[in-house]
Amino acid sequence: MAGDEMDYEALAQRLSDPDTEVQGIGTALHGADAAAAGRSFLLREFGSDEAIEAALRPGRPKVGQRQSAGPSPTVRGRISEQEYQAFNDLIRETGKGQSALVREAVHLLLQRHHKIAS
Repeated sequence: MAGDEMDYEALAQRLSDPDTEVQGIGTALHGADAAAAGRSFLLREFGSDEAIEAALRPGRPKVGQRQSAGPSPTVRGRISEQEYQAFNDLIRETGKGQSALVREAVHLLLQRHHKIAS
């Protein structure tokens, strides 16, 4: 092994061996010291309090906008049983969910009618 290269096989063997004792690095932190160290780590990783809050926000991001208020617009419609079966086949074939495919279909339709740029 040359220079700074990591021997991943040896590392995997050591980490998966139940007889190998886990050794900490440095002093264990507790209470306010642990909280301060965790906050410092998050600020280094995310850069700001706003970025941390955005990363910790529960739920999925809003469709189309990261900072929008309220739920994303919803489009609903009925289709024939034959179209529904074909749609489910497409879901299985593509691995995409219903929402992703409906968004793609609406996008393509809007492009075709020159309502949005290609």
